Amino acid sequence: MSLIDGYGVLVGTLHSYECDSGRSDTEYYHCTILVRAGSALFRCAVDLDSKKQKDGLQWRVLRISRNDLEAVVDLSPGWHMLVSERGGGALDYLRSPLLRSTQECLHVRERTEPGVADPAEGCFPWFYGSSLEAFRDLELVLKRAVKLFVFGEPFRVGKGVHNIHQNQGDPVGSRWSPENGIWQDGAVAGLTASGEILMFISRFRTQATKTDSRGKPSVS
Repeated sequence: MSLIDGYGVLVGTLHSYECDSGRSDTEYYHCTILVRAGSALFRCAVDLDSKKQKDGLQWRVLRISRNDLEAVVDLSPGWHMLVSERGGGALDYLRSPLLRSTQECLHVRERTEPGVADPAEGCFPWFYGSSLEAFRDLELVLKRAVKLFVFGEPFRVGKGVHNIHQNQGDPVGSRWSPENGIWQDGAVAGLTASGEILMFISRFRTQATKTDSRGKPSVS
């Protein structure tokens, strides 16, 4: 299967954002981004819950060029459905040359300070840390953006986007397994005034880093 309500990208500009306090042990940690698209406001719920585990949440911030998102970068403000396949603007953390980790970047590192990693080996590593540390990197993308692109699943009711993270590799039998699929991963990307794009992508420790053609965990 795949995301129940479809997959696509919201294009607009930042209106505002806020995050949960992080004080509750019984609620997921979300950051809510309000994106203006024309006269409408869309609510984008970014799940940054580490489940109180040191490496439960993992994320990267990529620095890419405008041409890397040529299929969507000039789309008009608003919600756009995308076909979950290569070449049409859809994202896949594990299959897209733009997003998948090189061998040098497969190791997950603890985050020590926010910012766009650009180490000597020329890769953008996966980090782990607290929900607040992840938010600081997401905030860096939001603050620099003159145009936002939010990839994920549309709300069934109301204007908004969720599942703004990896959407494949969830364990078979889990509550999220039915929505596993390829070329449907979420992200928050921001076009900056200089013309480059910063992209925040995230996944959870429980999600596999190898999947089959249906997005199910793969051991091969």
